[in-house]
Amino acid sequence: MISLFILGLLLLVILWNMYYSTHWNKELSVSLNFLQDYVYTGEQAQMTEQIENRKRLMLPVLEVSFHIDKKLTFLDCENTNVSDFVYKRDIFALLGNQRVTRKLTLQCPQRGCYRIDESWLTTFSMLHGRRFSTEAPADAELYVYAARVNVSDIVVTCERLMGNIQCAKRLLEDPFAFSSIREYTVTDPMKTINWKASARTGELMVNTFESTLTEKVMLYLDVEDAGIMKYEYLVEESISIAASLAQKLIARGMEVGICVNAYHIGFRADTNASNQSNSEIVTLEPAGGKKHLNSIERMLAKFRGDEKIIPFADLLTTLQESAHPFAKQSSADLSEDTVLIFISKNAAYSRDAIEAYVGQRQAAIWVVPYTKGDTCSVKTWDNIHLVKREVERS
Repeated sequence: MISLFILGLLLLVILWNMYYSTHWNKELSVSLNFLQDYVYTGEQAQMTEQIENRKRLMLPVLEVSFHIDKKLTFLDCENTNVSDFVYKRDIFALLGNQRVTRKLTLQCPQRGCYRIDESWLTTFSMLHGRRFSTEAPADAELYVYAARVNVSDIVVTCERLMGNIQCAKRLLEDPFAFSSIREYTVTDPMKTINWKASARTGELMVNTFESTLTEKVMLYLDVEDAGIMKYEYLVEESISIAASLAQKLIARGMEVGICVNAYHIGFRADTNASNQSNSEIVTLEPAGGKKHLNSIERMLAKFRGDEKIIPFADLLTTLQESAHPFAKQSSADLSEDTVLIFISKNAAYSRDAIEAYVGQRQAAIWVVPYTKGDTCSVKTWDNIHLVKREVERS
């Protein structure tokens, strides 16, 4: 009798395990999502881990695991392992037709674009005799934008140069942007006469219009870390300066463009070299608005440092060749009222190319990040305004 009972129990366990092995992952889903699209370097981000069991079969033990770049850190280190990635493993117990949601908090100390593309679900048979596992797709993405830095001195210099251009340049009028009415002068064309206003006043009156001069800034960002000694913190400072300038200037109603001496930002140089061409240098033409600012910040967030880099001097020299595929932003093609801002720590390599690129233009700024305690003795032409930025060594 006892042997029959044991045999029946074993048979029941085998049948249950067979049923469990084929049905445990039916109507079971996992969803990983970041609550923010982006945060800034140094801030925290939250993500949700949602498990839904849409069947009657309960899951006494369900293990959900995924990994993410180790530049991000979980504040709750429980069930977390760090090696080449940060591996997160959480245990759930699900009843039938139940949904469980957990919120996780991450610290974001470094700029970047972070993705979670897959996760794994694992459960165990009765008495933990067997292990069942399956892969679940995930699509979670978080941008960590470059840190905000103080660029008020650069903005003030830029606005001053912009004012000088507006005073020196004859402003063309926009016929669709009416401004006011004033008395006629002998230099006014007949088409600007406002006949109704002239009839009312008894004197010739003319319409005036707003200027077509737009405030444009073009940023040239040097991300090359040339030389035997590496100064990644200076490159990061350069990226932060570019992002902060774009934010401040666009907020003031200016149009901002950017050109970076890198190919295929976000892709490794060694795995994509065969697809790279000169037409794919990273360039965004001057524009305004939050959408354009978002494009700039996302592009800068994606830069990792292992992309193919073109020397900054070579970039500027090549941009001056009008026949070159990516010569859209050559100094000759940009309007005279565009202020050029160069951000390059490689002073010894970049000076001659910057001077040649600027030429006789009225307005240009060169921001030179350098290590605190070192001497920055770079000199250049009078029409290039130098802004030296001292950076703490890290």
